[in-house]
Amino acid sequence: MIRLPDLLAGSLIAAGPGYMPERASSVAEGVDHVFGLLFWISAFFMVVIVGFTILFVIRYRARPSRTGPEASPDHSTRLEIFWSAIPLALVFVIFAASTKVYFAMVESDPGSAPQRVQVTGRRWSWWFDHAGGKGSKELHVVVGKPVELVLASTDVIHSLYVPEFRLKQDAVPGRFTRMVFTPTVAGSYPVLCTEYCGTNHSTMTSVVVVHPDQASFDAWAAEGKGGDETLLEVGVRVFGEKGCSACHSTDGSAGVGPSVKGIWGKEEKITTGATIRVDENYIRESIVKPGAKISAGYEDMMPPIPLDDREIQGIVAYIQSLKDGP
Repeated sequence: MIRLPDLLAGSLIAAGPGYMPERASSVAEGVDHVFGLLFWISAFFMVVIVGFTILFVIRYRARPSRTGPEASPDHSTRLEIFWSAIPLALVFVIFAASTKVYFAMVESDPGSAPQRVQVTGRRWSWWFDHAGGKGSKELHVVVGKPVELVLASTDVIHSLYVPEFRLKQDAVPGRFTRMVFTPTVAGSYPVLCTEYCGTNHSTMTSVVVVHPDQASFDAWAAEGKGGDETLLEVGVRVFGEKGCSACHSTDGSAGVGPSVKGIWGKEEKITTGATIRVDENYIRESIVKPGAKISAGYEDMMPPIPLDDREIQGIVAYIQSLKDGP
């Protein structure tokens, strides 16, 4: 026997053959539960509203025995509170359920070390820079290993969507976005762009390859990498070519500007007295609008540096590599 909580949890959605794609990530079940909650709430109220509509049409239809409308109350405070409180309560339930799933998509579990992949969207293709420097037109991950995707776009808004993972995230020019997940089923799954981006939008597709084990992934990563620079190589080159080392040391020593060694992921105090976490968006802003947030103890001397998105991604990768310690 099917219970109402099972319906609200979306169990019928998952069980229906062909009704939804396969679940292949750690967040897929939660998304299906929210979908099921919305679906069955909507279905319930549709039945109620259509049912009452039919009842009223029949009950109050025009006919010879009715010479005029029947008397009816013009106001009911209890009824107004009733039909306002129920939707409000349902909105809070939906908000709580969907927010929980959303945070599971954008925040890593404490203590986990997800595989970090830089995703670049461009008209009309995807490019994935994997940990270790391997770049590919396909996304490669390992079943059971957490993954963090950091997305950027070189031109217009794109949106990376993997139906089996129940994941969709925009790649926005001028900023970084992210999503985290753990693949749960080995195999290959399609990657789509769900934000219209121009003439060949429909051809902007790729594949996620979920390797069954780390050995399989390592074997793929060891294959020839071609002639493209890795993000780290791009970062090292740009850091030198643009003269960044003249003001920012890579060994922790003080200079005209703060050292970039070991700053990744830390809280930095700025001249306003506030603190800010050093992440992709902070580094991007520090390059294109260096006067926006100035590190405490330093002057506003740095000019904007004209870099494209891949060069900024390279600088981010280079700064990430400059960890504390020898």
